[in-house]
Amino acid sequence: MGYKEIGRKLQKAREEAGFSQEELARKLGCTQASLSNYELGKRRIYSAELQRIGEILGKPITYFLENSEEDQTPGEGPDAILKDPFLKELLCLARDLRPDQRKSVLDFIKWQKNGGGRE
Repeated sequence: MGYKEIGRKLQKAREEAGFSQEELARKLGCTQASLSNYELGKRRIYSAELQRIGEILGKPITYFLENSEEDQTPGEGPDAILKDPFLKELLCLARDLRPDQRKSVLDFIKWQKNGGGRE
């Protein structure tokens, strides 16, 4: 789970509790800008601070750290991958590769996803 997912959950919990960013920031002893950066996933939030936020908002720390059903878009997850014949074949073929070859394939996929050299 990344900072953006934690931030979205933080924002949702804050809004459900009826706090503005300014109000929660004041209770935490931080600036509204810092809290905004937490919610946008632009700033790292440490577990002690997350625990404190959870106490104020009435949420356990696990609320912010665990994946929920709403965090996944339809068609994601292991079940969806195994139902896609192309992805299933890709995984089966990758299983037979050496670890360094798997890393090369993964690096290539990430490169493709990020534009693949398009200008």
